[in-house]
Amino acid sequence: MQELDDNALLREYVRNDSEEAFAALVTRHVNKVYSIALRQTRNPHQAEEITQAVFVILARKSRDLSKSVILSGWLCRTAQLTAVTFIRSEIRRARREQEAHMQTLLNETEADVWPQVAPLLDAAMAGLNETDHHAIVLRFYDDKSMREIAVALGANEETAKKRVNRAVEKLRLFFTKRGIVVPAAVLTATISANSVQAAPVALAKSVTFAAITKGATTSASTLTVIKGALKTMAWTKAKTAVVTAVVAASVVVPLLIQHQAQARLRDGDETLRGQAAQLAAQKTENDRLSNLAANSSLSKEQIADLQKLRAEIGPLRQQAQEVAQLQQENRQLKAKTGQDKPKTPLQIKEEAMAKMNYGKNSVIGFYQYAAKHDGQFPTNFEDAAAFMPDQVKRQSAVTPDQFEIVFAGKISSLEKPQDIIVLREKEAQNAGESSDPPGRWIKTYTFADGHSEIHHESSNNFDDYEKAHMISSPANK
Repeated sequence: MQELDDNALLREYVRNDSEEAFAALVTRHVNKVYSIALRQTRNPHQAEEITQAVFVILARKSRDLSKSVILSGWLCRTAQLTAVTFIRSEIRRARREQEAHMQTLLNETEADVWPQVAPLLDAAMAGLNETDHHAIVLRFYDDKSMREIAVALGANEETAKKRVNRAVEKLRLFFTKRGIVVPAAVLTATISANSVQAAPVALAKSVTFAAITKGATTSASTLTVIKGALKTMAWTKAKTAVVTAVVAASVVVPLLIQHQAQARLRDGDETLRGQAAQLAAQKTENDRLSNLAANSSLSKEQIADLQKLRAEIGPLRQQAQEVAQLQQENRQLKAKTGQDKPKTPLQIKEEAMAKMNYGKNSVIGFYQYAAKHDGQFPTNFEDAAAFMPDQVKRQSAVTPDQFEIVFAGKISSLEKPQDIIVLREKEAQNAGESSDPPGRWIKTYTFADGHSEIHHESSNNFDDYEKAHMISSPANK
C-alpha cells in the first residue's frame, strides 16, 4: 500500500474495513503504545495485553473519532488510561533495595536520569493538557520536526516551538517537585532516547488480529480492561468542565475575600473617627460647664446636674483611650497590609528546593541512624544529629524546627516506602503567583524511599493527603 498518513489509513479502515490499513496503523504505533504499557506495569506480558486492548478500543471507536484527530497523541492518552485501569490500585514498588536507593541519592549523575524519570514519565504526561501532551508526543516520541508539529496542531512554527518548550518546562517542574532535579535539555534528551522501545516482533500481528475482530478473540481479562478504559475515558472528558469551573472559583474567591477585608478596614476606620469626634465634643462641653461653675452662682439643681456630668467624665476618658488604642491598631493593620509584599516566584521556588534537599538529606541521615539502632528511625532531630550528612550540617537556610518527624518506626514495617511520609513541613506556605492557579498553599514532604514532594492544596488544609500517606508511629513533637 502506498504510504499514507494516519487519518487516511483510519478512513480507509472505516470505509472498507481494510485489515491492511489497520495493520499499517498498528505497525506504525505499536512500539509507542507497548512502551507506555511496559513503563506502567513493568511486566512484558501485561504490557502486551494492554497494547491489544488499546488497539481494540481504536477499532471500536474508529467511526466516532474526529477527522482531524491526532492519532499518535490519542493512542498515547488511551494507553495511559488503559494501563491505569489495568493495574488499578497497584503501586510501583521500589526498583531496588532501600539502602541501595539511598546510596544512589548521594551519587546521582546524568547517566542515572532515565531510571528515575521512567517510573514517573507517564504520570507527568497524563498531567499535561491535551495540546501540550500531543506536542511532547509528536516531538520526542515520534521525532517530528517543528514544522510537522505546527501542521498537526494547526499553528505556525514559532507557536509550536513555544508550545513544546512550555510543555517541557511543565514536565521539568513535575520531576523537580518529586526530587528529580534535571536540566530541560537533559530531560528531553533522555525522553527522546529512551521513551519508545521495540515491542516483541509478533505483537503487531496479534494486536491487529485482535482489533480487527473487535476483541472477540481476546481473553476475558483484556475485555474487562477495555470496558474499564472506555469508562475512564468518558469520565475524563466529562470532568474537564468541572475542573475548569473549580480553577476559576479558586482565582475569584481569594480576590473577593481581600476586597471584603479592605472594605471592613475602611468602615471600621470611619466608625472610630466618628466615636472619637463625639467623645471630644462631650469632653469640651464638660470642661465648659466646670469653668462656668467655678465662676458663677448656680442653683442647687444646676449644681446637682453638674456633678452628674462630672461623674461621667471618668468613663468617657476611658472610652477615649480605648478608641485611641483601636485607631492605633487599625493603623498598624493597614500599614501591615500595605507593606507585607508577597515573595517572588523565584524566591518561593528557591525556598522549596532548599526544603526538598534538606528533607532528602535528612532521611539519608535517618537511614544511617537506623543502621545503628536495630532498623529503627529516630524520634527527633537531636538523636539523628550525629548521623546527618554534611549537606544538612553546613546549610542554614532550612532548620529542623521547620519540620517534624511523623514516622519513627522500623524500616521493616514499610511495605510501600514510596507512599509513607517520614518528614513533613510544619507550616504550609501560600505560593502566591508562583502556583497554578495562583494563591494555592504548598507544603514539603519527604517519603521513606528518600524522595521529596511539594504538595499543593487550594486551602491550608492538608489533612486528607496526610492521612493517605502516614502510618502511626512515635512522632517528634
